Amino acid sequence: MDGDAMRDFASVALDAGLGLTPGTMLRIAGEFPHRELMYAVARAAYDRGARFVKIDYEDVGLARIRADHSRDEYVDSLSAMVEKDSETYVDEGWSYLRIEGYEDPAAMEGVDQERLVRMQRVRGHAVRAYREAQMSSRLPWCVMPGPTEAWARSVLGPSAGVADLWRALAPILRLDCPRPVEELREHMGALEARAAALGGLGLRSLRFNGPGTDLRIALSPASLWQGGSDRTPGGKVFMPNIPTEEVFTTPDFRATEGVVALTRPVRVRGTLIEGGRLVFRRGQVVDYSADRGAAAFGAFLDTDVGSRRLGEVALVDASSPIWRSGLVFDSMLLDENASCHIALGCGYDAAFAGAASISNDEKEARGFNVSFVHEDLMIGSEAIEVTGVDAASREIPLIRGGRFVL
Repeated sequence: MDGDAMRDFASVALDAGLGLTPGTMLRIAGEFPHRELMYAVARAAYDRGARFVKIDYEDVGLARIRADHSRDEYVDSLSAMVEKDSETYVDEGWSYLRIEGYEDPAAMEGVDQERLVRMQRVRGHAVRAYREAQMSSRLPWCVMPGPTEAWARSVLGPSAGVADLWRALAPILRLDCPRPVEELREHMGALEARAAALGGLGLRSLRFNGPGTDLRIALSPASLWQGGSDRTPGGKVFMPNIPTEEVFTTPDFRATEGVVALTRPVRVRGTLIEGGRLVFRRGQVVDYSADRGAAAFGAFLDTDVGSRRLGEVALVDASSPIWRSGLVFDSMLLDENASCHIALGCGYDAAFAGAASISNDEKEARGFNVSFVHEDLMIGSEAIEVTGVDAASREIPLIRGGRFVL
């Protein structure tokens, strides 16, 4: 990626993604292969008047070493520094950019799932303050993809390199446009309009029907349709995900019923899940299977009570440039924007009226799922039909042949 392209990436991240303003404290996270890209973003942030920029290198290899070699009595513990850092980011109002792209996509393949779950559960407790601030949109945050050599080979083949994956991503990120920031903002406006249209229908449930899928997802009167940009309570506009092609809401988890087949592979805690299938009864996953990665799938479902319940449902149609690329990116950020998806785990406060001001117990009493995890699973394709049902039991076609008909 040349200097001009890095500057375009930084502009999209800071101007469209975070709406960065002078005085901002910015945390940038990524893996070591993203170093030069993170430097480019840091330079651009300081040029825009950032107060302080911090880079955190995520090291999945080190996490694997800990899972394999740590004494068992230490697996469930962390330094108090992790929790204090989480609270400081919230207290000081930091903005957060995460650059996603694996140095080694298979780093967690074959890991002891029970130990990994314990490690991630204790970390979930430690960073709870930050996660809750993020899920309730109190802090600006954005996740964008950054190619690596290993990731390029896993998506495009053994002879591919970083430049090849950047070329595949350019139209998806609108980096091939003369004015990418403006193009993204226009796209966000279109998604916001779609969310508003859905919100005006008064839907009380969604039905997904197609090969291997017959699923009913209940919506609460408090379920709010979201899409495109988000806003902090202070009014700062940001884009949590670039790219994004979805409109989504937090459902009433208590009445999810039926069976659903996953239509795209998904990497859960480092293990690739293929051919996944879930059965819901009275809001809970009561059975599951997978052609590949079933043990990891099951371990995830046992993380906590909420990991077997829905926290999100999102609609995406086949006009998505990610779907049109024909590629499976082995990246949740990208693959979730190729098709309709659901998420097991925590719901979004911003997509459920009143959630930000009540306790977790009150949330659950209203059908809002609470969990330490949030894992998206793709369930859409051109063969899956989506129908809305309103309070008068009228059926409203939403997606047919993979396309919105609303």
